[in-house]
Formats: sequence, structure tokens, C-alpha cells
Amino acid sequence: MRISFIVIGVLLAAVFSHGAEQIPPHRARQIAEACPEKSTVMPRQPRRVLIWNTPAHLMEKDPHKGYCIPYGSVAFESLGRKTGAYEPVISDDLAVFLPDNLRRFDAIILNNASGPWITPTDADLVREVFRKTGTDKAGVEQILRRSLLDWASDGGGVVIIHYAIAANRHWPEFRELVGATFTGHPWNEEIGVRIDAPGDPLVAAYEGRSFRIADEIYEYGPPYDRSRLRVLMSLDAQATNMNVKWITRKDGDFALAWVKTWGKGRIFNTSFGHRTELYWDRRLLRFYLDGIQFACGDLDSPTEPQGAGR
Repeated sequence: MRISFIVIGVLLAAVFSHGAEQIPPHRARQIAEACPEKSTVMPRQPRRVLIWNTPAHLMEKDPHKGYCIPYGSVAFESLGRKTGAYEPVISDDLAVFLPDNLRRFDAIILNNASGPWITPTDADLVREVFRKTGTDKAGVEQILRRSLLDWASDGGGVVIIHYAIAANRHWPEFRELVGATFTGHPWNEEIGVRIDAPGDPLVAAYEGRSFRIADEIYEYGPPYDRSRLRVLMSLDAQATNMNVKWITRKDGDFALAWVKTWGKGRIFNTSFGHRTELYWDRRLLRFYLDGIQFACGDLDSPTEPQGAGR
């Protein structure tokens, strides 16, 4: 027990050094304690993972400011440090997406990062690191876009948490990269969840069985298509209140998590990640960790779509 307390203390010191003071200390401790003791699989090599948060100039309008973003930062840093699965690096500096910098990472966690964050600001353009790429905002943005897409295509992994899928709405290829468009959140209550791929190692945290969870639950639009994605879990309409407002899908297909590929890269998306109490849910933390290890290329899992049927 003494060793566990020492480990948790080290974790808290690390996360507080990166801004975790935005959440109550007892919650940071609760998150660290709920993280798995070890990774699901041993990393095949040392991994470095970028935890990407909404940049400062967009954070004032971010609906998750001071809410699930700081909780997510603590959780994803704690997962890496406690299990040794990866070295976590938290940043909101757009310069990390320049090609030479992005190559340092095996995966990126888009931690509820929202808004048109791929677009550089005027303040970015006067920095030396960006002046090397040009002074035209549109031109620099194209370099950043291509940097992310090429990095993923070459084998980088992307983990999309909750509202991060709604970012960069002006960039069509971003929607193709993540696999769908956010179209709304009809539910913010407890729902039933069906496991669509019960034998998949990425749903092992839930033992391949249906479960219930309370969160802000999304529905998705084009380019969402089951024939192009491997859906891991989806909303169980038979175990969910379907009388809520703002449901727009007519086919009853409400995916909650999926994987796909982008060239050699691995993409993992989940709707879960709005309510702060989820960040000390042991099963969800394991699910997150497995998704991150999949994105890094350490946890093998199928990516072939199951087809259009359900």
C-alpha cells in the first residue's frame, strides 16, 4: 500500500506541473488511483503521445473550458505515466503540428479540442518557428493540414475524444480523417450501450457485454458510414429513452466508438468524455488506454468494417 501511495504522489506532482491545478486535488488523486496499474500490452518501443488541448485563443469560447478538458488532461497524462505505456506531452501550441515537431509523436489524443485550431493566428505567424514556413496565413494552414494528414498516413495514430470530432469544420479532410461529422447530442442522461464487436480487444474493458453509461451522447452525420468504419459500440435503442428531442437520424444507427485507418495510420473515436465523473471510471479509463495503445501501434485490433448491416 505504501508503494501505491508513493506512485500516486509522483503522478500528482507530474500532473500538477502541467496545469492540473485547474481541478480539485482530490479529483486528480481519484483519477490517478482509478487508472490501471499496468498497460494492456507492453509497448513495442518507447512511445510519446501528444495530448492536444484547445489553443488559448479559442479556449474562451470552448464549451468544455474548465470542465472535461482539464479532467481529460489529468487522466491521459496519468494513464501514460502510471502504466508506462507512453510518455505524455500536453500542449496547446500549434507549432507541434509542424512536420519536424509532429514526427516526435507516435499518437495524438484530441482532448475535446474544439474550434478551427488548425488555422494559425496572426500571433503565430510572427513567431520564428512559423516564419520559416511563410507569412501567408492560408499557406501556413495548408502546410499544417498536410503535415497532420501525411503524419497519420505514414503510421501516426489519432484518438478523438468526444467534442474533438466537431473541430475544424471548415476543413473537409478532417472529417474524412476522423470518420464523421458531429450533428448534435440528443442525450445527456443514462443510455444503454450495445457492443458491436464483442470479441474485439478494444472492448475488453467491458468484457464484450452491453452496459449503461450516463454522458452527453452524440449522433453523427456524413461521412459516417458503417461500410467504411469498424464500429465497436453503439446506442441500444431498446434500452434508451428515444423520446428525447433533436434526434435527426432516421436509421437508428448511433455509433458511440469506432476505429478506422488512414493510410498506415490508426484512428480511434469515442463519443464518451463529457461528464467529469467519467474520468475516474475504471472501465472507461481502461477503454481509453486500449484505444491509445491501438493508436500507437502496440495493441493489435481489426480495423475492417463489419459492413453496412447492424
